[in-house]
Amino acid sequence: MNIRFHPFKKNRKEHEGLSRRMFLMTTTMAGVTTSAMLGGASIASAASINEAQGTMLLRMVQDIYPHPGLLELSHYEAIVATIGKNADENPESADDLKAGLAKIDEQSQALYGKPYAELEDADAREGVLRHFQHEGFFQGVRWTAYFGIYDNKDIWPLFGYQGSSVEHGGYIDRGFSDITFVPEGPTLEERMAEVQG
Repeated sequence: MNIRFHPFKKNRKEHEGLSRRMFLMTTTMAGVTTSAMLGGASIASAASINEAQGTMLLRMVQDIYPHPGLLELSHYEAIVATIGKNADENPESADDLKAGLAKIDEQSQALYGKPYAELEDADAREGVLRHFQHEGFFQGVRWTAYFGIYDNKDIWPLFGYQGSSVEHGGYIDRGFSDITFVPEGPTLEERMAEVQG
Protein backbone atom coordinates (compact mmCIF):
# COMPACT_ATOMS: atom_id res chain seq x y z
CA MET A 1 0.00 0.00 0.00
CA ASN A 2 1.38 3.41 -1.00
CA ILE A 3 0.08 6.50 0.83
CA ARG A 4 0.86 9.98 -0.43
CA PHE A 5 0.24 12.71 2.12
CA HIS A 6 0.92 15.58 -0.28
CA PRO A 7 -1.08 14.89 -3.45
CA PHE A 8 -0.11 18.20 -5.03
CA LYS A 9 3.60 17.85 -4.33
CA LYS A 10 5.74 16.97 -7.34
CA ASN A 11 7.51 13.67 -7.08
CA ARG A 12 11.27 13.80 -6.59
CA LYS A 13 12.07 13.23 -10.28
CA GLU A 14 9.87 16.13 -11.41
CA HIS A 15 11.02 18.51 -8.68
CA GLU A 16 13.09 21.38 -10.06
CA GLY A 17 14.06 22.93 -6.74
CA LEU A 18 17.57 23.45 -5.48
CA SER A 19 19.55 20.47 -4.37
CA ARG A 20 21.59 20.80 -1.18
CA ARG A 21 24.74 21.04 -3.27
CA MET A 22 23.32 23.82 -5.48
CA PHE A 23 22.08 25.68 -2.40
CA LEU A 24 25.52 25.56 -0.77
CA MET A 25 27.22 26.55 -4.02
CA THR A 26 24.97 29.55 -4.63
CA THR A 27 25.05 30.83 -1.06
CA THR A 28 28.81 30.47 -0.99
CA MET A 29 29.00 32.24 -4.33
CA ALA A 30 26.88 35.04 -2.91
CA GLY A 31 29.52 35.48 -0.20
CA VAL A 32 27.70 38.41 1.26
CA THR A 33 28.31 40.17 4.52
CA THR A 34 26.42 43.21 5.62
CA SER A 35 29.62 45.19 5.85
CA ALA A 36 30.31 44.50 2.18
CA MET A 37 26.92 45.95 1.35
CA LEU A 38 27.64 49.16 3.17
CA GLY A 39 30.81 49.89 1.26
CA GLY A 40 28.97 52.11 -1.20
CA ALA A 41 31.07 50.87 -4.13
CA SER A 42 29.94 51.98 -7.53
CA ILE A 43 28.58 49.52 -10.10
CA ALA A 44 31.15 50.68 -12.60
CA SER A 45 34.04 49.77 -10.27
CA ALA A 46 33.67 46.04 -11.04
CA ALA A 47 36.14 44.94 -13.68
CA SER A 48 34.22 41.77 -14.56
CA ILE A 49 30.99 43.38 -15.70
CA ASN A 50 30.45 46.30 -18.03
CA GLU A 51 28.00 49.16 -17.58
CA ALA A 52 25.23 47.51 -19.62
CA GLN A 53 25.53 44.32 -17.56
CA GLY A 54 25.50 46.40 -14.37
CA THR A 55 22.30 48.13 -15.49
CA MET A 56 20.76 44.78 -16.32
CA LEU A 57 21.74 43.38 -12.91
CA LEU A 58 20.23 46.42 -11.22
CA ARG A 59 16.93 45.87 -13.02
CA MET A 60 17.10 42.14 -12.25
CA VAL A 61 17.65 42.65 -8.49
CA GLN A 62 14.78 45.16 -8.40
CA ASP A 63 12.54 42.65 -10.17
CA ILE A 64 13.48 39.75 -7.88
CA TYR A 65 12.90 41.77 -4.68
CA PRO A 66 10.62 44.69 -5.57
CA HIS A 67 10.08 47.14 -2.73
CA PRO A 68 8.95 50.32 -4.50
CA GLY A 69 8.60 53.29 -2.23
CA LEU A 70 10.48 51.48 0.53
CA LEU A 71 14.03 50.84 -0.67
CA GLU A 72 16.16 53.49 -2.31
CA LEU A 73 18.02 52.97 -5.57
CA SER A 74 21.27 53.12 -3.58
CA HIS A 75 20.27 49.94 -1.68
CA TYR A 76 19.95 48.04 -4.95
CA GLU A 77 23.14 49.59 -6.33
CA ALA A 78 25.07 48.35 -3.28
CA ILE A 79 23.87 44.82 -4.03
CA VAL A 80 24.96 45.06 -7.67
CA ALA A 81 28.33 46.40 -6.53
CA THR A 82 28.70 43.36 -4.27
CA ILE A 83 27.80 41.02 -7.14
CA GLY A 84 30.46 42.76 -9.25
CA LYS A 85 33.02 42.47 -6.46
CA ASN A 86 32.27 38.76 -6.06
CA ALA A 87 32.63 38.30 -9.82
CA ASP A 88 36.00 40.09 -9.75
CA GLU A 89 37.20 37.67 -7.07
CA ASN A 90 35.96 34.53 -8.82
CA PRO A 91 36.54 34.42 -12.62
CA GLU A 92 34.52 31.21 -13.02
CA SER A 93 31.41 32.69 -11.42
CA ALA A 94 31.99 35.89 -13.44
CA ASP A 95 31.87 33.85 -16.66
CA ASP A 96 28.67 32.09 -15.48
CA LEU A 97 27.12 35.45 -14.59
CA LYS A 98 27.97 37.03 -17.95
CA ALA A 99 26.71 33.98 -19.84
CA GLY A 100 23.51 34.01 -17.78
CA LEU A 101 22.88 37.70 -18.43
CA ALA A 102 23.44 37.10 -22.14
CA LYS A 103 20.84 34.28 -22.06
CA ILE A 104 18.33 36.56 -20.33
CA ASP A 105 18.83 39.22 -23.00
CA GLU A 106 18.57 36.60 -25.73
CA GLN A 107 15.27 35.33 -24.29
CA SER A 108 13.95 38.87 -23.99
CA GLN A 109 14.90 39.66 -27.58
CA ALA A 110 13.22 36.46 -28.79
CA LEU A 111 9.98 37.16 -26.90
CA TYR A 112 9.68 40.94 -27.04
CA GLY A 113 12.28 42.22 -29.51
CA LYS A 114 13.99 44.30 -26.79
CA PRO A 115 16.81 43.80 -24.31
CA TYR A 116 15.66 42.80 -20.83
CA ALA A 117 16.62 46.10 -19.18
CA GLU A 118 14.49 48.03 -21.71
CA LEU A 119 11.27 46.10 -21.06
CA GLU A 120 8.83 48.44 -19.36
CA ASP A 121 6.25 45.81 -18.34
CA ALA A 122 7.20 44.28 -14.97
CA ASP A 123 5.18 41.12 -15.73
CA ALA A 124 7.09 40.63 -18.99
CA ARG A 125 10.41 40.98 -17.16
CA GLU A 126 9.25 38.52 -14.51
CA GLY A 127 8.26 36.06 -17.25
CA VAL A 128 11.72 36.29 -18.79
CA LEU A 129 13.41 35.75 -15.42
CA ARG A 130 11.26 32.72 -14.59
CA HIS A 131 12.92 30.85 -17.49
CA PHE A 132 16.22 31.00 -15.57
CA GLN A 133 15.16 30.91 -11.91
CA HIS A 134 16.69 27.48 -11.22
CA GLU A 135 20.05 28.18 -12.81
CA GLY A 136 23.17 28.72 -10.70
CA PHE A 137 23.93 32.28 -11.87
CA PHE A 138 20.37 33.35 -11.08
CA GLN A 139 20.48 31.77 -7.63
CA GLY A 140 23.79 33.53 -6.95
CA VAL A 141 22.22 36.90 -7.77
CA ARG A 142 19.09 36.03 -5.82
CA TRP A 143 20.91 35.03 -2.64
CA THR A 144 23.24 38.02 -2.80
CA ALA A 145 20.20 40.28 -3.07
CA TYR A 146 18.38 38.39 -0.32
CA PHE A 147 21.17 38.86 2.21
CA GLY A 148 21.85 42.39 0.98
CA ILE A 149 18.28 43.42 1.77
CA TYR A 150 17.01 41.25 4.62
CA ASP A 151 20.28 40.83 6.54
CA ASN A 152 21.19 44.52 6.34
CA LYS A 153 20.66 46.23 9.71
CA ASP A 154 20.44 49.64 8.04
CA ILE A 155 17.43 48.47 6.02
CA TRP A 156 15.54 46.78 8.89
CA PRO A 157 13.92 50.01 10.16
CA LEU A 158 12.44 50.60 6.69
CA PHE A 159 10.52 47.33 7.11
CA GLY A 160 9.56 48.18 10.69
CA TYR A 161 11.78 45.46 12.11
CA GLN A 162 13.60 46.43 15.31
CA GLY A 163 16.09 43.57 15.24
CA SER A 164 16.70 40.98 17.91
CA SER A 165 14.93 41.53 21.23
CA VAL A 166 16.64 38.80 23.25
CA GLU A 167 19.24 41.17 24.64
CA HIS A 168 16.48 43.64 25.56
CA GLY A 169 14.31 41.25 27.58
CA GLY A 170 12.42 39.65 24.70
CA TYR A 171 9.40 40.82 22.69
CA ILE A 172 7.11 41.02 25.74
CA ASP A 173 9.08 44.07 26.90
CA ARG A 174 10.00 45.36 23.44
CA GLY A 175 7.74 45.29 20.45
CA PHE A 176 4.93 42.96 21.55
CA SER A 177 2.26 45.66 21.69
CA ASP A 178 3.79 48.25 19.38
CA ILE A 179 1.24 47.80 16.62
CA THR A 180 -0.66 50.90 15.61
CA PHE A 181 -3.14 49.47 13.09
CA VAL A 182 -5.53 47.91 15.66
CA PRO A 183 -7.84 50.36 17.45
CA GLU A 184 -7.34 50.60 21.19
CA GLY A 185 -9.90 48.60 23.16
CA PRO A 186 -11.79 49.56 26.32
CA THR A 187 -9.84 50.12 29.53
CA LEU A 188 -10.04 47.65 32.42
CA GLU A 189 -12.39 50.00 34.28
CA GLU A 190 -14.74 50.24 31.29
CA ARG A 191 -14.84 46.46 30.92
CA MET A 192 -15.49 45.95 34.66
CA ALA A 193 -18.29 48.54 34.59
CA GLU A 194 -19.89 46.75 31.63
CA VAL A 195 -19.77 43.36 33.37
CA GLN A 196 -21.09 44.69 36.67
CA GLY A 197 -23.69 46.97 35.14
